[in-house]
Amino acid sequence: MPVYNDLKLDTKYLINEFDGDQVLLVEPIMKSDLCILILIHEDVESFVWKKLNDDIFDIIEELTEEKSDEYDSLFEDEYEIEP
Repeated sequence: MPVYNDLKLDTKYLINEFDGDQVLLVEPIMKSDLCILILIHEDVESFVWKKLNDDIFDIIEELTEEKSDEYDSLFEDEYEIEP
């Protein structure tokens, strides 16, 4: 079974954390010796620490750089500040 330590930093993944769970878009952004900080992209982005050896039910897909950029571009206008 995959674990959080299998995820590469600054890469977006589609995962099922648990069997029958909803698909999550996650992005590991920092690792310590024993844990990893995960950015969860949902309606409201959240940060959560996971143990490196915590199980992930399924890593469905590692998003390519192109798909990651495409996802980011969906929200670019939302954060732009008008002069």
